[in-house]
Amino acid sequence: MKTLVEDIAETYTPHVIIVGGTSGLGLALALHHQMLGWQVSVVGSSAAKIADINSQHPAIVTYVCDLTDPSQTQTLLDSLSDISFQRLIYSAGSYTNERIHHLNQADSDQMLAINLQAFEQVFRWASSQLKQQLKQSHQALDLTGSDRTSLICIASIAGTIDYPYASLYAKSKRAMITTASAYRAALVSYDIQVNCIASGYIDTQALRDLNDGDARHKPFIMGKQTAVHHIMQAIDDDVELAIFPRSMRYITSALNHLPKLVLNWILRSKLDKAK
Repeated sequence: MKTLVEDIAETYTPHVIIVGGTSGLGLALALHHQMLGWQVSVVGSSAAKIADINSQHPAIVTYVCDLTDPSQTQTLLDSLSDISFQRLIYSAGSYTNERIHHLNQADSDQMLAINLQAFEQVFRWASSQLKQQLKQSHQALDLTGSDRTSLICIASIAGTIDYPYASLYAKSKRAMITTASAYRAALVSYDIQVNCIASGYIDTQALRDLNDGDARHKPFIMGKQTAVHHIMQAIDDDVELAIFPRSMRYITSALNHLPKLVLNWILRSKLDKAK
C-alpha cells in the first residue's frame, strides 16, 4: 500500500516561473523545462511575444509586465503570491552598447531598473514565497537535483571582471552576482538553492539585432541550446557562479589576476572611457 508521500510524489508537477521568458535564452529555458515535464509560467513586457507564445505553446502560462515600473512589478508579484512554484529564473535584461552609444537618461534608467532594481524586487519576493511554502508543506517531498527548490539569475560574464571603468551594464550584472551570493548564504538553512549564471555571448535574436543581424563575429559565441545545457548542468551540480564557456572563464580569470593598474589601463583604453 502506498504512503501519502508516495501518492503525492506520483502526481507532483514542479512549477517554474521565468521572468524574461518570452524570447531568447529565457524562452529556450522555458521550453526546456516544459519538455522535462515542468509547469511553466513566463513573464515578459511584449504583448506581441506573449500572444505568440499563447498561440504556439498554449500550455505555458503568460504574464505581461513592465519591469521598469516597480508598482506594476509589485502588482504582478501579488497576483503570483497564491501560486506554488519550485523554481524562479530571473532572465530579464537590458543592454546598451556604451562603447558606441553615449547613455542617455532613458537608457540608464532602463538598464538599472531591469538589471538590478527589478531583479532585487523579484528575488526578495521569491525568497519569501519559497520560505513560506516550505514551512506550510513541512518539506513533505524530498526534492533533489533538477527538481530542488531554487532561485536562479542570469547575469553576464561582463560582471565577473572587477575594474572601475566598467560599463553600467557590467556593474549592474556584477551587483547581481554579489546579491545572488548573499541570498545563497542566507537561504542555505532553508535548503533553498541559489545559482547565478555568468555566460559569454549567446546567439539570440537580441544579440543579432545589436550587431546588424549577424553576431557570428563575437568571440566564443554559443547557441541557445548549448547555453541551456550549461545552465541546467550548473543547476543540477549546484554551482554558485557558473561561468562559461570555459575559454571565456579562463580569460576573465587571467584578467582578474593582473595587477589592478594594468587591468584598469587595458580595459579603460578598450572602452575609451573619459576620466
